[in-house]
Amino acid sequence: MDFFTSLLRAYENAEEIGLVDQQKGNNEPILLPIYHTSLKSDGKNIISVKLDRDGRFYKAEFMASDQTIIFPVTADSSARSGSNPAPHPLVDKLSYYVSEVSQSQYDQFHKQLANWIDYCEEGEVKDFLTRIRHFISQPDFLSSILKSLFGENYKRDVLKVTYLDATDKEKTVDLSSCFLEFSIEHFHGFKTESVTTFKDLHRSFISYTTANQDNFGSCNISGRREPITNKHRGLMGNAKIISVSNKGEAYKGRFKEREDVFSVGYETSEKIHLMIKYLLENKNSSTWLGSSQYLINWFSDDLTNESQLDIVKPAFDDLFEDDEDEEENLVSLKPNEENKQIGSSFIKGQKLFGNEATYYVAILNKTSNGRIALKYFRQLQVSQLLNNLEKWQEHYSWKARNKSGEYKLKTPTFNDIISVAYGVDRERYLELDNDSFRSDQYQQLVTALIDGRPLPSSIVKKLEANIKQRQKYPKHWHQVQQVSLAVLHKQHRREFTPMLDHEETDRSYLFGRLLAIYELIEAQWYALDSGSQERITNAERYWTAYTGQPAKMMNHLENKVKPYEEVLKLNRPGIWHKLEKERAEIIQLLTPLFTNKEFAQPLDYKFIFGYYAEKKFYYAKQVKESEE
Repeated sequence: MDFFTSLLRAYENAEEIGLVDQQKGNNEPILLPIYHTSLKSDGKNIISVKLDRDGRFYKAEFMASDQTIIFPVTADSSARSGSNPAPHPLVDKLSYYVSEVSQSQYDQFHKQLANWIDYCEEGEVKDFLTRIRHFISQPDFLSSILKSLFGENYKRDVLKVTYLDATDKEKTVDLSSCFLEFSIEHFHGFKTESVTTFKDLHRSFISYTTANQDNFGSCNISGRREPITNKHRGLMGNAKIISVSNKGEAYKGRFKEREDVFSVGYETSEKIHLMIKYLLENKNSSTWLGSSQYLINWFSDDLTNESQLDIVKPAFDDLFEDDEDEEENLVSLKPNEENKQIGSSFIKGQKLFGNEATYYVAILNKTSNGRIALKYFRQLQVSQLLNNLEKWQEHYSWKARNKSGEYKLKTPTFNDIISVAYGVDRERYLELDNDSFRSDQYQQLVTALIDGRPLPSSIVKKLEANIKQRQKYPKHWHQVQQVSLAVLHKQHRREFTPMLDHEETDRSYLFGRLLAIYELIEAQWYALDSGSQERITNAERYWTAYTGQPAKMMNHLENKVKPYEEVLKLNRPGIWHKLEKERAEIIQLLTPLFTNKEFAQPLDYKFIFGYYAEKKFYYAKQVKESEE
């Protein structure tokens, strides 16, 4: 099933389960009914006009910020532009209600509203519309609104209003772009009804629009006979995902007119665009990938993604601390503690989708003010999705401490991976300034996970290079190490664990262990000398040189740590003997490799696992012995 057909089916499924026009409040996104749109208040752009039960003016006020209104639109008004933009049928900018601004737009607005009222059968919807029309047709309707908003002492120049604020300061505001939204107090008994909340009004306009359609043809998406339209809603401003180039060379020779390229029914277009709008606005189904790129996803049986599956940011991420105290991290690791639930780190809520359901994911990119590109679309069975998530979690996770002090597998977020691979260490974060590049990397990671492919080799190679340059990450080395361990521990057909392998003879792994010994000797001396281990050791200082010339720098660091060895021998003989025993074992394993011509070559990524495992082994042993 293609992208547009999938969205059409999703909307029609939502209609069947009663999700369309479901207004939950609390600023929750709403899947709009067809031929309607919404607008969010910023505290200054919507005027709420309240009428009493008999249709007389009661009060006007600016709508509070973040409240959303719903109102009907036409094909012409939803995509309006140019010098004479079409009016909406009922709720619109104040300029359409005032003949002084444009007589033609004023006449068109009232004619359109009158036609809708004439279509309505006698009943509440007709009463509602008639009372609003009666009010806005009165000569003094605008002065009633302005007096309610600004008091008696205001001056008006068309729709520019000058008034005194609470401090008696003179201010001028242009109301021409303010929308009017209407409500009638106690319309249903004691219940107030507005254009936004009156669902029978919405259904009436849908029926009115359907009854007045023409230009029928075959829709290439639905396969049904519908009124064909070439006017489609904008998403992300006026940018459109369905459009045809105005340049003749794009279609001439194959088609007579640009509209012949792709025939889309008006109803189908509405359902597709409103479904995308809803998915983009729903925090559970939309993720910003940087620049003007967004990921949307949904399930055939969980359209709103109430399960809160997030492939970009695994669920456990906010439960973990970015702890810079590596020693405490290493001490508390539990060798048998693992999270083996399928895809569990990607699901934040309760799993509400079935294994037989279908999962849909797409990436949309706003390429210009008028165009949106579909950069990626996949649909797959949930069983396959969960299998891919399990593989990803298995291959790209490493144990980390959560806020409860427990150690569990943590799957790095896509942002973690990208930031560690390409970010620059700054005071608070690893930052990547190129937003477009970041969004391209997001796309690569999404496609790799969904398609069941390994992480891109370009990112893997970058991480392998970065772990050799510890000095580049004075603030965020722990993050670089954690993500690198998670990504690299199952690369190149090798697998490493946090546990120290005393029989491993890989040269890089052994040199990594030795580097940890040099660091521990010096760090223990600092702890003895000042009670703190926060000073930079020679092992850290020469990290990059060591990974590039291990044989040469091994001798250099041997000389550097000799003074610290003597102090430890005298003052901490137990610690000294443990470290010396480990060093002797490493040297013994390295000895057969001395004559190998590759012995002095730069280390590969495996050194970080020897380094990490050696430190873990040391601190875990220290804790064990202290508890005995």
